[in-house]
Amino acid sequence: MLKEKAIPINVGIVNDSNLMRKYISDLINVDEIEIKWTAVNGEDALAKIPKRKPDVILLDLEMPTMDGMTFIENMGKMKMMIPTIIVSSFSQDGSKVVLDALENGAVDFVTIPLKDIDDKKLQEELITKIKISAKSDPIQLITEKIYSLKPSKKIFTKSNSSERLIVIGSSTGGPGMVQKVLSNLPANIAAGILVVQHMPKEFTKQFANRLSEKTGFTVKEANEGDEIRDHEILVAPGDYHMIVLPNRRIHLDSSEKRFGVRPSVNMTMVSAAEVYGSNVIGVVLTGMGHDGGFGMKTIKKRGGHTIVQNKETCVIFGMPKAVIDLDAADHVVGINEIPIKIYEEMQNLV
Repeated sequence: MLKEKAIPINVGIVNDSNLMRKYISDLINVDEIEIKWTAVNGEDALAKIPKRKPDVILLDLEMPTMDGMTFIENMGKMKMMIPTIIVSSFSQDGSKVVLDALENGAVDFVTIPLKDIDDKKLQEELITKIKISAKSDPIQLITEKIYSLKPSKKIFTKSNSSERLIVIGSSTGGPGMVQKVLSNLPANIAAGILVVQHMPKEFTKQFANRLSEKTGFTVKEANEGDEIRDHEILVAPGDYHMIVLPNRRIHLDSSEKRFGVRPSVNMTMVSAAEVYGSNVIGVVLTGMGHDGGFGMKTIKKRGGHTIVQNKETCVIFGMPKAVIDLDAADHVVGINEIPIKIYEEMQNLV
């Protein structure tokens, strides 16, 4: 007597990268699993679920239009929780955004290494967790407060490093805008300032020197191990992600580009939010693309404050729009108002 063929597990893949969607699809393309659909972001996935509901969803976190965290929250609001596995490189360094996702209802997570991927090991982990998750009940993971995370209030011991942090991200049209914002902040502001400007490595040192000459601040291109200090500005060097470490020093990371850029505003903002909690002000200025949206979302979830440049004063409205699309902007104002908003929000930091 022929053995009846098992019903395959239907999987939805949500990732904004064409390459990653194909890579993950190829890895899990086995008899027991069937790809129900793929989606380019959370909004796309939410539209597809009612038509073809999968048994398990593989979800990236860092995406434009609707990030992974917002997608999980919206699934809960729409009462259609599906076992969801976070598949993201953010889980490599123990990032708290993965814990946020698990707290909000994700069943499990799988790390995508930034380099030297072991295809066979990753395939085994994905398939194993898909099979386990297909039998799980994600409703049991949801608490009454699923839609909001408690802000993280950081208590610092005395040291020379800053207790408050301002992170400014920009791209096309950004250098002049960054200079304008910094020139109109008080030089004795009680916060460290990090600037992430999309710029080739040959120019970031000169950019830092120019800011130092024009703004009244001490500004330098960041080096490995630099301490974040009040009224001092560190500029991310071209071709390196600038990461904030738990000891409030800088780590320069040469891992893969995010959204096609390195340095990545998201990488700096996410790490800053995880170290400084609610004592972060995030600012996104003019620029093309989506970088900064997920970072600002993370800052906001940690209880920090977020400010974006409005369309009327932007050279390119891409990056600020990405923040607004993720509902991560506390204030949307003109370039001349941004220093005022930063100063006002400083009064709300502990």
